[in-house]
Amino acid sequence: VPVLLENNGFSSPVEPITEMYALPAKKDIDPTPVMAVFYYLFFGLMLSDAGYGCLMVLVSALALKKFPLEGNMRKTMKMFLYSGVSTIFWGALFGSWFGDIVQVIGRSFFSVEIGSLALWFEPMADPIRLLLFAFALGIVHLCAGLFVRAGMLIKQRRAWDAVMDTLPVLLLVLGAAPLAAGIFIPVPEGLTGAGKGMAAAGAVLLIFTSGRSGKKALAKLGGGLYGLYNTASGYLSDVLSYSRLLALGLATGSIAGVVNLMGAMPENLAVKAVVLTVVFCVGHAVNLAINLLGAYVHTNRLQLDR
Repeated sequence: VPVLLENNGFSSPVEPITEMYALPAKKDIDPTPVMAVFYYLFFGLMLSDAGYGCLMVLVSALALKKFPLEGNMRKTMKMFLYSGVSTIFWGALFGSWFGDIVQVIGRSFFSVEIGSLALWFEPMADPIRLLLFAFALGIVHLCAGLFVRAGMLIKQRRAWDAVMDTLPVLLLVLGAAPLAAGIFIPVPEGLTGAGKGMAAAGAVLLIFTSGRSGKKALAKLGGGLYGLYNTASGYLSDVLSYSRLLALGLATGSIAGVVNLMGAMPENLAVKAVVLTVVFCVGHAVNLAINLLGAYVHTNRLQLDR
C-alpha cells in the first residue's frame, strides 16, 4: 500500500532519511518526529563549529529563497538549515568559531591573548567529558527507540508485550550507565548502588521475559539466557558507537586549528595576512566539505542502527 508521510515543518525535512531506509506500514508509528530531534542534535554535535554553522544557515536560506526547489530537494535543504542552527549552538558551547581563528588573529596581529570563547567547555581540553556526554545522549536515543517500539506494540493491543520488551532493557541499560561511568569519573556510591540494583533486576527480568515463547522450562531458560546475552552485548556495542560524536567533533576542531596555525606561520605581518587569508578560505572550505559529509553519513548511520 502506498504510504504518504505527514509531518510538521520541523520534522518533514528528515522525511527523505526515513524514506531512504524504509517507510512505515500504515498501522506503524512514523519515526520521523522522534528522529528529527536527534538528527539535528547529532549533526550539529559532529560538526560543532559555529562558523561552519553560520555558513550552512546562510547558504541554505539563500538556496531556499532564490531557487525553485521542490520535493525532497527542498526538504533536504531545510534539513541542512536546521542542522546548521544546531551546529551554531554546539559550536558556541565549545567555543569553536572557524576553529580558534579569533585567538590566532589576536595573538598574531595585535599581540593580545584572547581566552576561551566556550560557553561550556573545550572538547580538545577535556575529551572525556564529551565522550561521556556522547554516551549519555546515545542512551537517551536508545531509550527513545524503545518507547517508540512500546508505542507500536500498544497500538497493536499488545500492552503486556510492550512492558515485557521495554522495562527489562530500560532497567539494564540505565542501571549499567553509572557503573560504566565510574570507569572514567568518580560516581557517588548511592548512584552506583542503585545502578547495580537496577541492572540486576533488568537482567533477571530479561531472562524470564526473553524466553517466554518457549514451551518447555529448559527452552525458556535457554531462550532467556540468550536474550540476556544478546541484549547486553548489543546495547553495549550500540552505546559505544556513539563515540563517533566525539571523534567527528574533535576532527572538525583539530583540522580547523591546524589550518589556522599554518596560515599564521610567516613572520612578516603583511605576508602573514595574505597567507592566512588564502589558507583560511581554502583550508576551511575543504574541512567543511569533508566533515559535512562525515556528519551527514554518520548521523544517518545512527538513525538506521537504532
